[in-house]
Amino acid sequence: MVLTPLPENGRVEVPESVAAGLLNAAERLPRYDNKQFYSTEVQQAVHDRIRDTCADEFDWLTAQIRDRIAQPPYCVLVTGLGFDVGNRLFVGVNRAFGELVARPHEKPRAQLVHYIQPATDIASARGGWESERLHTDTADWETPVQLISMVCVRADPNGGGRSRVLDVDRLRVEVQRRLGAEALKRLESNFVPWQLASYCGGGLSWRPILSESRVCWRRYTIDLALDSGRAKLSNDMLSLLDSFEEVVSSTPGTLDFLMRENELLFSDNWRTIHCRTPLADPNGSDRLMIRSWIRVC
Repeated sequence: MVLTPLPENGRVEVPESVAAGLLNAAERLPRYDNKQFYSTEVQQAVHDRIRDTCADEFDWLTAQIRDRIAQPPYCVLVTGLGFDVGNRLFVGVNRAFGELVARPHEKPRAQLVHYIQPATDIASARGGWESERLHTDTADWETPVQLISMVCVRADPNGGGRSRVLDVDRLRVEVQRRLGAEALKRLESNFVPWQLASYCGGGLSWRPILSESRVCWRRYTIDLALDSGRAKLSNDMLSLLDSFEEVVSSTPGTLDFLMRENELLFSDNWRTIHCRTPLADPNGSDRLMIRSWIRVC
């Protein structure tokens, strides 16, 4: 498979003066416990106080991000920022795009500012880890979150854990090329079951995988729904899901890049699917990312 580096329109380089102003504004704020960030009032207060201190810098940065994620490849890598230990700048910037949301607080697996480490990955029944398969975040919610924001705290020392992103436009073209127009239409019109998270009330949600402008894909969540015995799909549809998964995993033009320390990635969770590449030593890697899910207001 031919992979593609992140294009220039998917990058933003922050000037030193802008980064310094934003970091200084964040460090003036009191420290908050991770649980306190669940409060939308706290989120908004952090956003407002950072922006009030350096409105020009804050507005420039958020406008750059908003402009990039509105166009293909629907993601943007921001470099040049510095982040405070208390994650206040991270929360403040994210709040400019909507409400930060998360599953109920439960260390280490669930926090509003979520720490992603190899130890918290979900093993895949098909080998490896689910984080290594292109997927939609919160596919087990009734409505998946629209935006994902992620900062690299420490990259894998062996160069593993590269980020991969595939956008809906490229994916639709490849589905039609390899599986045909009829298969594409079936993926748009046939609803499949998704197992909802227990903290969302459990049960099933039925929705299609593709539309003209959206993709929702996480085979793991569909399989959980089927394994529950409360949903069935025809053999033809199951075969189509297998074929679609093969297209997903081998689409030319999938973006591939390594996030470095303090790099910030925003992606549209409705228009892209994402994963990381394997780690040579998952038990020994100290790779650390922090992530937030954003419900656009």
